[in-house]
Amino acid sequence: MKKFITIAGICCALPLIVIGFIFFYRGGSTNRSSNANQPGNQSVNTAARNAFPEFSVTDIDGQTISNDTLKGKPAIIWFTATWCTPCQIGAEEVAKLQDELGAQSFNVLVIFVDPQEQPSDLRRWREQFARPAWRLAMNNGLAASSKIQFLDSKYLLNGDGTIRDFNTQIVSDQYLQLIRSTVGQ
Repeated sequence: MKKFITIAGICCALPLIVIGFIFFYRGGSTNRSSNANQPGNQSVNTAARNAFPEFSVTDIDGQTISNDTLKGKPAIIWFTATWCTPCQIGAEEVAKLQDELGAQSFNVLVIFVDPQEQPSDLRRWREQFARPAWRLAMNNGLAASSKIQFLDSKYLLNGDGTIRDFNTQIVSDQYLQLIRSTVGQ
């Protein structure tokens, strides 16, 4: 009987421990929105006026992209993989917005984090989901230095290179409106 009570106690306690760990790991919240104050998920208020870390990547066209390259107009730095379906859908939505606002309204740098992908995979992705002016590059450590933990992570930068928003959610109307307001339209 004592053995049965011990086993029953462990079986009941284990799910509670797991749920507690998940709750603690997620910062006490089940909301993963862009405004959640969690490590690696900065809100507009806490990220504002912080410059994006210095970086330099070579895109698939052989051009060097750095912080200075993106300054002068708002920019999105997007971490993804070619096979990420929510990212594909989001890219199409952002591309439509850019068509509406004008091709020169904001910069987009897409960093692909899957080391098995080839430049030809990225070119096909650009043809299907993005715009020709979008810069695509393989990850060279930028994801790690930016503390990226999830696909579809996006930094929205003001024209001066400061972080306006960090978002890990699929592109929504709210996110598109934030881009629109950052561009000033």
